[in-house]
Amino acid sequence: MMNLKNIIEEKRKQMEKAKKKETAKNVAVGTAIGTALGAAAGILFAPKAGKETREEISTKSKETAENVKMKVEEQLDSTKEQIEKVKTDVEKGWEDLKEKAKKDKQEAEKELDFAADKAEDVADEFKKGVKDFKNVAEETKENVEKEIKK
Repeated sequence: MMNLKNIIEEKRKQMEKAKKKETAKNVAVGTAIGTALGAAAGILFAPKAGKETREEISTKSKETAENVKMKVEEQLDSTKEQIEKVKTDVEKGWEDLKEKAKKDKQEAEKELDFAADKAEDVADEFKKGVKDFKNVAEETKENVEKEIKK
């Protein structure tokens, strides 16, 4: 049981680490978006022709959207990998635990069989002793009766 606890605790720590990593990536994505917005604002206020400005804003918006999409996909992939790793590790821990329980059960059954055999041996010896005691008691009784009749 301790083994499964350790596995679960390790997975919890890994998940916390993954969350911290995700937060850091989110900050990076936020920074990238902020930078893109700042660049867009700079473009808007730059002395260029309207058509040229709109084209530049469109291009930058598409680039930013692609960057955000890539970062989100990377995060999803990373999270899926972490979930699969945790799932695999927990399943392995569970299988190990079941195997250990099976071995412990088999060992306990062997010990119980051994104890049962010993108990049968003791019972047989006790029955033999009682039978021998009865025989000795009967012989003693017969001898006493013979002595009394004399």
